[in-house]
Amino acid sequence: MKKNSAGESGISFHAAVYGGRGYSDESLAVVLGLAERQLPVQLYPLVFQRDTHNLLSREVQDTLERLKQQSINLSRSVYYQCVPAHDFNLQVQARCRVGRTMFETDRIPDGWAERCQAMDEIWVPSEFNRQTFAASGVDEHRLRVMPAGVDTKAFRPGLEPLSLPRTRGFNFLSIFEWTQRKGPEVLLRAYLTEFKPDEDVALVLKSFARPNPDADLLPRLAYFVEREIGLTLDKAPPIILLTGFLSNADMPRLYSSADAFVLPSRGEGYGRPYMEALACERSVIATRWSGQMDFLHDENSYLIDLEGVVPTPPDVDVELYAGQRWAEPSVEHLRQLMRQVFSHREEAQRRAERGRAEMVEHWDWNMVMKRWVNEFERLLN
Repeated sequence: MKKNSAGESGISFHAAVYGGRGYSDESLAVVLGLAERQLPVQLYPLVFQRDTHNLLSREVQDTLERLKQQSINLSRSVYYQCVPAHDFNLQVQARCRVGRTMFETDRIPDGWAERCQAMDEIWVPSEFNRQTFAASGVDEHRLRVMPAGVDTKAFRPGLEPLSLPRTRGFNFLSIFEWTQRKGPEVLLRAYLTEFKPDEDVALVLKSFARPNPDADLLPRLAYFVEREIGLTLDKAPPIILLTGFLSNADMPRLYSSADAFVLPSRGEGYGRPYMEALACERSVIATRWSGQMDFLHDENSYLIDLEGVVPTPPDVDVELYAGQRWAEPSVEHLRQLMRQVFSHREEAQRRAERGRAEMVEHWDWNMVMKRWVNEFERLLN
């Protein structure tokens, strides 16, 4: 590739990199990895234009500012967009147009296939998505599985845990946006029916609401516990609700505050929190379906059986999922797995250790970025 200057080739990188969400954390790792390996990148942040929540180090913030000032010739460059496919910008012309996207059900929404067909390539994070996009009408020759990774130096065992109120001898952790897809009621029902208030166990929920991340989730939690379980929060096994944002430096310490990570999601593009938990050598309980199956198996995690792959409910809280199908994790099997991890800790630790080793060997960003660099260079050369 030519050395970069105004008018020469590079990557026009359009993605959310600020805000601490799934799309933005992945794109942040990718753009920093490309810059570290000296690929010319001109950054166009989407959604937030700066680190409004002060989640990033000063060094990272400065790097991103520098990348915003980079200049490339779009006609000689890759135009890369990481957004839901309905947001692809199809008006821009470039040497090559790449869409990075994903979806979490058994097929993609109406209209997505046509927009994907208008791109030169579609990069999805998992084999699950390659299959669902192809089955929905996207030409297979456009599809490439480009996995995400995890920073195993940041997410590692042995970190000082965050100080959390009301933790007990054994603590389950779950991290999710409070939507039906993430299965919060599945998790709460399993936990509250399996464990008694006097057992030495607690459930830590790091969650935020949709569409307003700052909304108070405590009334929603209390309503579910009282109406669906018949308990008040003060009479139930402890549930520790954490809201708001944590810095990128504090997120690994949150995993260190727990003994096991559990998320009975009904569908994932790739399941970033499962990767992070394994990298921190924490036991993982996950649904046996969708994107995370690229890296989870019965030797490194505990996989929840399905009641089936079922239609989304008529009142589904995210309109894009209407008319789709997703997994329905078994509450009873989740109860059994949570009890198993709680009661057989040496076995759970062995699986977590294997998971950590696999994250380091195969899924660390340093390993995964080699593939990203090779693919961009293929398109530029």
